[in-house]
Amino acid sequence: MAHPSLLYDEMGGMENLRYFARLYEIQDDERCARTISAVGLDPTLIRPVGQYSQGMRQRMSLARALIHDPKVLLLDEPFSNVDARSARQMTHLLTQLRDAGKTIFVVTHQASQLEHAADEFVHMEAGVIVRRTREWMTAEAP
Repeated sequence: MAHPSLLYDEMGGMENLRYFARLYEIQDDERCARTISAVGLDPTLIRPVGQYSQGMRQRMSLARALIHDPKVLLLDEPFSNVDARSARQMTHLLTQLRDAGKTIFVVTHQASQLEHAADEFVHMEAGVIVRRTREWMTAEAP
């Protein structure tokens, strides 16, 4: 999941997800609808993604990242521009994915969102690991 959503602004959410699913040879509308619902969006929403709020675009980007059921997820600032309720829902989803055996790397300035979801925290400064722990770190780490 990258900073720019890489979604097509003129297409609706379901249409976008169908497109990206087809790139992985997945032609399953029910799977697309379940994935959109899993990130807290309405799969019947037909307005163009370009009219979505930033938070909705973030959640749609997460759905795009999940549609092909990857073993490894790399998420860059997934909580950026997401309201508190949606952030909790996304954290719950990431916890479920972790518990299902997925490996998830999250780059974030909002590590507190992952306090109970992460198995390990790595604090980096200027591209160098300065601390690694399985325990929750405060923003003042190391």
